[in-house]
Amino acid sequence: MPLRARVGRHASTGAQCQNWAEDQQIVIALLNLIPKIDGGAQAGIAGRVVGGIASDALCSAILTFQKKYFPAHQTGFIEPTGAAIAKLEELASRPSPTPAATPTGPWGVFQSNSVPKALRAALADDRHLNHVEVVEILRATLQDGRVTQSELADLKMIAEKSNTIMPRSKTMLERFVDLAGTMMAKWPFDVSSVQRSYAVGRACDFMRKLGRGQWPNLDRDEVGIGIIIRVAYPGTLDQNQTNLCGPAALVFNVLRDRPGTYAAYACDMYDKGEGVLYRLPIKPKADLRHAAPSSSDIAPVDWLTLASIRNSNDWAIHYDSTDGGFSGMTTPMELAYWFDQAGYTDVREDANFFRHQRDTDNMKEANRLLAAGYHVVLLIGSNMVDGHQTQSSDIRDDHWVVLQSQMKVENGEVTFHIYTWGDGYREVPLSGTLTLDDFLMNYYGYVAAKPY
Repeated sequence: MPLRARVGRHASTGAQCQNWAEDQQIVIALLNLIPKIDGGAQAGIAGRVVGGIASDALCSAILTFQKKYFPAHQTGFIEPTGAAIAKLEELASRPSPTPAATPTGPWGVFQSNSVPKALRAALADDRHLNHVEVVEILRATLQDGRVTQSELADLKMIAEKSNTIMPRSKTMLERFVDLAGTMMAKWPFDVSSVQRSYAVGRACDFMRKLGRGQWPNLDRDEVGIGIIIRVAYPGTLDQNQTNLCGPAALVFNVLRDRPGTYAAYACDMYDKGEGVLYRLPIKPKADLRHAAPSSSDIAPVDWLTLASIRNSNDWAIHYDSTDGGFSGMTTPMELAYWFDQAGYTDVREDANFFRHQRDTDNMKEANRLLAAGYHVVLLIGSNMVDGHQTQSSDIRDDHWVVLQSQMKVENGEVTFHIYTWGDGYREVPLSGTLTLDDFLMNYYGYVAAKPY
């Protein structure tokens, strides 16, 4: 992923470069993936990224890297193009060396190489596992960008057999194994890109901390594991029945395009009670932050990220609970505004809550925009997603979904795929047939935006 501007500060004057937050995230992730022996930071750069200001740790790591590979050009910053960024990407993309033989003993037989290696490092000092050490075992498991069933089995064995693991840490590992295993039964676990690697690092830094931040009824580790799972596969984002489909459509696309921005937003929201998605400030009210949604209603991380957007931007009725009804609704104008403020360009809006489409012109334009590289969000009747094609006159049944494939019309029948309700590629219709007339009776238009 290319940089937009310089990252770091001038070694000669100490002046800060442009240091866009997303650019810093990319350079940090690359340096953290490179071992110290090769001039990298080896997961040593942590903490919050501040737009416009490169931290001392980042600047020091850049100089260390340049001293090793470009001793005649120790500028203190990384250019958007050129030899330095190319070298960072080359070193960060190398496969990790295979560790020594897997140990056996009181733990049982390990099936992977990464987990026992991390466990040995954690037990090297006092033979006890504190929570920070368990988080680092998880981080090491994720460092190569993949998770295997063997690694999940080894993490589960640590949770079950360790005599010194804390209850909090045991629950955290078991939750990760359960959620990752469920996800991997359908989709591959992939956090190998620079942005995803940065996002996972933010989540691990977040789980090392104590306390419940500004959300006393949300568990920190449950939120942190939720961040990692959604970064690995954005389709796991799920508003369930909370009427937060508008925020879900926005955040799903942010997860796809800027997972580092998503992770930073989620962590800041939990710890500070406010966050930002590019230029969209989000600061939910205290009653939402103190709500206690059931995990059967919505996952904590999705309540944190989605309900905060709706509550912070209330337009008619205050949203503060999972049964928000009308108060959770998102208008086409609002959704278009959110996409614009979240950094998307050329935002288009052609949708109407109160009038379904009479012909295929709007549908064809949505298809054209999708083919041109835009993200397209459709406003449809939720009954269409459920497999029922009857028209509803209740606007509470209107539902925002993300278009994932062209809407095809063959022999008078419509088929396409969408993201909705924790399913990244849901088929419409789920069963039976959807005639063009029934589709148009349940189709109200689109909002489209071009990714940055």
